[in-house]
Amino acid sequence: MRVAVCFDGVEDESLAAAAAEFVRGYQPVESWCAYGDAAERLVEQIAERHHGPLHPPHPPRHANLDEEQAQAIADRGVLLFRHLGIAATSRAIGGRDAEHAIVEASDAGVMLLLSAGHRGGTGPRSVGHVARFVVDHARGPVLLLRP
Repeated sequence: MRVAVCFDGVEDESLAAAAAEFVRGYQPVESWCAYGDAAERLVEQIAERHHGPLHPPHPPRHANLDEEQAQAIADRGVLLFRHLGIAATSRAIGGRDAEHAIVEASDAGVMLLLSAGHRGGTGPRSVGHVARFVVDHARGPVLLLRP
């Protein structure tokens, strides 16, 4: 089984530290960062809810990573793991948006480790939308880690 840790550039250090104990037996670990154009899809969803195009058209309000930025974040994950004594490789994964990119890049032989974010509590609303989508649609096991 391969292990992929999905970094987002925000909580990288705490995610690497939390993942370290789980990934030591699966070296090399894959450090992933997903990129995609979520903004266009979100604008389309808003337009659908309002039964037509938005007038005037609103610019996307989400900042999205491009492939180069995602690769830099994945490379930083490799450095964080190396600092912890764990061999790792990096991979920028692209798709329609981050959640679809992660699911499409995974397969049944990949265990995914994701940050569960800062939301408290338990249940479906205790994690962000990307983590929730990956948990619901991934082809292999998913481990959510709180930073």
